[in-house]
Amino acid sequence: MKIVHVCVAGYQPILSPDGGAVQRRILELSRVQARNGHDVTAFSAGRSNDEMRVDGVSVRIIRCVTRMPWRHAEYLARLLLALMRGPRPDVLNFHGQPEGVVIAKVLRRPAVLFYDYFYYRGGRYALLYRFYRRLLLSFDLLLPCSEYCLAGSLDYWKLDSRKPVVQYNGVNLAQFRPDRDAGSAERTRLKIDGPVVLYVGRVNSQKGTDVLLEGFTLLKQRMDDVSLVVAGPISQFGEQRDLEAARVWTRRIQAAGGRYVGPVDEDRLAAVYNIADVFVMPTRTLEMFGMAAVEAQACGVPVVASDHGGLRETVPEECGGRFPPGDAAALAVKLRELLEDVDQRKRCADAAIANAARYSWDRVVSDLDAQDARIGIRG
Repeated sequence: MKIVHVCVAGYQPILSPDGGAVQRRILELSRVQARNGHDVTAFSAGRSNDEMRVDGVSVRIIRCVTRMPWRHAEYLARLLLALMRGPRPDVLNFHGQPEGVVIAKVLRRPAVLFYDYFYYRGGRYALLYRFYRRLLLSFDLLLPCSEYCLAGSLDYWKLDSRKPVVQYNGVNLAQFRPDRDAGSAERTRLKIDGPVVLYVGRVNSQKGTDVLLEGFTLLKQRMDDVSLVVAGPISQFGEQRDLEAARVWTRRIQAAGGRYVGPVDEDRLAAVYNIADVFVMPTRTLEMFGMAAVEAQACGVPVVASDHGGLRETVPEECGGRFPPGDAAALAVKLRELLEDVDQRKRCADAAIANAARYSWDRVVSDLDAQDARIGIRG
């Protein structure tokens, strides 16, 4: 079967170190589908045209020169031209790009929308609301990434509850696994001793980075030997790096006694997870799934997450624990409990590994194949 995956125009290109859960999902899905014998192409927007082969997947970057929101239209126009030059795909999978269904209609191909965010352009009472609702209803299949995302999108867009089906994101269990040697080597590289609290993800207020820093400051008053490592780009989704914001956040992390290591290359990421005694996911709002939390669990690291959104589904209490969003004091208490209790931390680590296994990409692709078959897409 010829499968096409399309990343949303406003995000960083696939394989970019500044990419997030959407880019990772596209690449991981594509890898497994290619390994299963499908012809898979993954598209994303970028600053220059590029094409490469990654684990049997054709990754294509389409050069776009306009700014948002016009970038969406430019990207889709160039994408349509690229698709019309080659064999028609059997299915078009759009990731957070609802306008893409127009391309599917032009090509007369089935269209699937994966989404981790459902507000899109304009609010419920904006002129674009009816337009986007019509686009969503035109897809053959809608795949929200969690029950939380499903419930929110059903309410917001007044969708038929039979059309969207939850399709969780996944984790590469071959890449993300307990590896003490890799973790020790990474600790040596970073010159870190003692207990480590780790955060991997975008650094901004929506992700609760300030809550993490305040909570860590409180923790250090009771445990002065603990270290905080923060990894990831400083920006909101879809934004270019803001140098001033980067300087501000870097100073705040340092002032709290933390260590900022910046975005982490893919081949180093699992080792970074393995330095941690506890991983923190402190998101304030709009956390639809929590991919980094699942990757950390796959590495055998207990996770303390905010009691919010998709994290309620992906981070069970027995895998570390949850705290009220924005409550730095409660976060500090949870971290101290885990760091001081070795036996509890071991139990949580074992539960985390078992929980992460539920999200293997092989299982996700198997579920997706079943959904495709349900709507008549067959290889």
